[in-house]
Amino acid sequence: MDNKIDLTLQELQKIGEFMHKATGNTLEDQKLLRFKRKIEDIFYKHNIENFNSFYHQLRFMKSQELLEDLTTALTINETYFWREFQQFEILTQKILPTYIKPTQLATVRILVAPCSSGEELYSIMLSILEQQGLIEKLNIEIIGIDIDATMIAKAKKGLFGERSVSKLPKHLLQTYFVKSGNFYKIDQTLRSSANFMQLNIFEDNILTKLGTFDIIFSRNMLIYFNEKDKQHSFETFYSLLKPQGVLFLGHADTNNIDKKLFTPLHYGFHTFKKLPKY
Repeated sequence: MDNKIDLTLQELQKIGEFMHKATGNTLEDQKLLRFKRKIEDIFYKHNIENFNSFYHQLRFMKSQELLEDLTTALTINETYFWREFQQFEILTQKILPTYIKPTQLATVRILVAPCSSGEELYSIMLSILEQQGLIEKLNIEIIGIDIDATMIAKAKKGLFGERSVSKLPKHLLQTYFVKSGNFYKIDQTLRSSANFMQLNIFEDNILTKLGTFDIIFSRNMLIYFNEKDKQHSFETFYSLLKPQGVLFLGHADTNNIDKKLFTPLHYGFHTFKKLPKY
């Protein structure tokens, strides 16, 4: 491919509009210009010579490969182990013990959306293992979903850099990870117990694919959405949660939460309970 790709702002905006409809991510002009080089690199990767051909393949031919490459290029996956660890303490010390039954093994389903490269889901697993008695008294199923196929592949691999694990307590790092050069690989047992799926939170049949959950973690995703898509997300979480289910949000995600759907829990740290239908 000989010609140079130099996308105009108008062309970037068309890509941004398409991606907003596909993923819910609001892409303002400044962000599109910041990622311009990454988007143009996708043209070279697929040997696409002009914008019209690219857009035709993306929108009308519904190229899944192009969509996945764009999603990876335009998604900021900033995460690490033990992030906002106070929520894990609330989960293991306050929330999960309420599901324990004296005569039977109760099942608790937890959804992590988005799961990015797996640090948050594995942190939940580690915090549950640390809390004595939980793993013996509850059947806990944890599912992580993310729109980015690259992140799902990384999560399944379970290999993390030093920065990702820098906040982990040392005894957890020594017990559940094997060091390989500058990387740490999480224990095979934990990897095989984790369920990761590439899925868009805005898919119409998401309830059919996933079922319902007792607890949802969705941290630092909603900050990228406009108000309409935030509301759509809250409604989706509401439908995915069982009655009185618990929603954990990131510190920047709680603005304009629908108070008809969720009420804050007294534990603080951005924890909410599903309300009965109004």
